[in-house]
Amino acid sequence: MIRLYLALLTVMALWRDAVADRLDNEDGLTTTEMAVVTFLLVGGAIVVTGIVVTAARNNANNIPVPVNPAG
Repeated sequence: MIRLYLALLTVMALWRDAVADRLDNEDGLTTTEMAVVTFLLVGGAIVVTGIVVTAARNNANNIPVPVNPAG
């Protein structure tokens, strides 16, 4: 899980650097490029959220139920 998170952070950092390089250029980003980058970032956020929610549900379902002692 941590490896996936770190890999996604690395990819996002590379995208951020690429976008920053394009913005430093006088041409800037076109509307289409900006839409594609936004789509990829939102898609990545949805995937990561799904993974985290699934892991949280699995962990919650694995919590043992306490048993009351007979008495």
